[in-house]
Amino acid sequence: MDIEFHYYMTFLIAGKAGFGKDDAFAIAYSSQYVDDNDIIYEIHKDKVQYYRNYISQTMNILKPKAKLFRIYPLFHFIPGEPLYKGAFRRDGVLHWLNTTPDSKNANHVIDSALKSKNIYIIGIATHSYVDTWAHQNFIGYYNEFNSMSGVLEKITPNIGHADAGHNPDWPALVWKDKRLVDKNARIDNKERFMESAGNLFKKYRLYVDKKCSVKTLNTDRMRLIKRLRSAIGEVDQSNSNKMVRIERYIELSQNMLGYELPKYDEYAWFEEAINEKVRGLRDKSDSFLTRWDPLTDIYTWRKPGKYKETNWYKFQEAVKSNQDTTWDLLDNKVFSKLDLKDL
Repeated sequence: MDIEFHYYMTFLIAGKAGFGKDDAFAIAYSSQYVDDNDIIYEIHKDKVQYYRNYISQTMNILKPKAKLFRIYPLFHFIPGEPLYKGAFRRDGVLHWLNTTPDSKNANHVIDSALKSKNIYIIGIATHSYVDTWAHQNFIGYYNEFNSMSGVLEKITPNIGHADAGHNPDWPALVWKDKRLVDKNARIDNKERFMESAGNLFKKYRLYVDKKCSVKTLNTDRMRLIKRLRSAIGEVDQSNSNKMVRIERYIELSQNMLGYELPKYDEYAWFEEAINEKVRGLRDKSDSFLTRWDPLTDIYTWRKPGKYKETNWYKFQEAVKSNQDTTWDLLDNKVFSKLDLKDL
């Protein structure tokens, strides 16, 4: 999934479930920021207030396997049920690390987050949970299991859904996963996304209102899904209508929730908390050249005495907490059963 679900739809789902506007925003921002939190910063270096964050995403798939393994299976490809019927492949191969939708492990992650009552952890776990629908039948590790059959795919490292490109992440795309048996091969992302939205809504609503009746829960869920389906609209194979859909989500927020859905700014929390002194090329730019820049930018807290009150700091602490909790779960139930090299 991409920003359309992780931020915009998550905001709508949280708001409709009963979270207040500020909490819905923090959940949705945290959910999307999992994908944007891909740089390790050293804040107030050599000072009492020194802080170093963890990353929850990386675009550098050439990182050492051990580092990638602390990111992909924990935040994006939660291992699920190897015998899940939707995972049946032409070659008959199964894998303990295969991502499957709404798995026991994924439910444990989101349920633990909800029990924590920490809005930032809830947002981060939301990202991991809903990605089990979009990223199903891929694993967060280098393995031929992920390999697609095309010429271009053969030169792409077999990690996650790299071979499939953006196919699993675009909400209005219909595509074919040729690795799967015929009855599983046709993938309608809208159907996957709406199933995940319905399950997420149920989790949120029962967190906000434990006494919500089954009838009310199901009625509200069906109404929400109907409106989200309408907002996604027609099949869009090129993803060219992305911005049109985003405007629909913003309009839906006003109509359904009665308040504005702010446009996402990936630097907002960072810039609210941190001063940045650029030396040479900006470290957090998207330029490939930054990795060769010998000068490191300098980062300091805007309010050294109150940095622990900032959204960015709270999110980063939630990343660390979520990583530890998920690692402990998966190490006990999955990783211990495998013999993975270089870990």
